[in-house]
Amino acid sequence: MRLVGLIPVTFAAMLLAACGGEAPKPAAEVAAVPVPKLEDLPAPYNTADVVRGKEMQGRKCGACHFLQASRGNQVGPNLHGMFDRGVAKAAKYNYSPALKAFASPAWTPELLDQWLLSPDSFVPGTAMRLNGITDETERRDIIAYLLIASRE
Repeated sequence: MRLVGLIPVTFAAMLLAACGGEAPKPAAEVAAVPVPKLEDLPAPYNTADVVRGKEMQGRKCGACHFLQASRGNQVGPNLHGMFDRGVAKAAKYNYSPALKAFASPAWTPELLDQWLLSPDSFVPGTAMRLNGITDETERRDIIAYLLIASRE
């Protein structure tokens, strides 16, 4: 085996790999969104039961959505950072044309409340299969939990 012939090839591969993309931004340029506390949330979410919200999110949303950034997408998009990245903007997720065309630039608690009530009615043609969460208290608790947990 000739190692001498491998040295130029290895060096060339290292150079090409180094040219593979944009340099990461310095930490000072990346906007960090602080994790809010329950009392920091807007009303009525600041009075929600986030323990119940976590349980409900796990039962009603957890089969299709991950919250941890490191876990990526599942059947549905990853929910980490959802309030800060915009609607239909999760990396490497193929959204339905209906949600891509949806006019809102960002998820707000109020918008998510309408979405969770009836996704099919709110954005006709969405690929999300959820019958809707009709209990207002359940939606409030889930949204409060997501406002906190999606930024952890």
